[in-house]
Amino acid sequence: MGVIGDHADAVHLQQYITKNLQLYKLKNGYELDTPAVVHFTRRTLSDSLKNGNPTMVNMLLAGYDRNTGSALYALDFLASCVKVPYAVHGFGGIISLGILDDLYRPTLSQTEAYEVLKICIREIQKRLFANLKNFQVKIVSRCGIKTLPTINADTFSK
Repeated sequence: MGVIGDHADAVHLQQYITKNLQLYKLKNGYELDTPAVVHFTRRTLSDSLKNGNPTMVNMLLAGYDRNTGSALYALDFLASCVKVPYAVHGFGGIISLGILDDLYRPTLSQTEAYEVLKICIREIQKRLFANLKNFQVKIVSRCGIKTLPTINADTFSK
């Protein structure tokens, strides 16, 4: 789950979703699948919007299910949701979306995808007014969540 927006809203929503999913697993003995988690999250965002106290966050939710495979969903603060092959957030996302549009293909290997991310990050570091030093990269697959090496300025000097 990647959340961007008002810091307090982001932390609160992340904790609320995580704790409720843990509670569900304890009560029922099994975890929700990715589409159900997305539905619960979307319903939570929708309820906050209807109550007049909107949660001002946008988020990316990724998961892997044995039946449906991997999935990535983009949700916004208006509780709209779409399943996407790739997604971006924030100012860096604006810069890198064109690169992903150009270089993404469904058959990318993990190594090729990491190289595409390096291209995006190099462009972000070149063009963005903020100084973003480190980028964490995580993969969600049938094997679980795997953390790849952090991409930073040292990555490009090798």
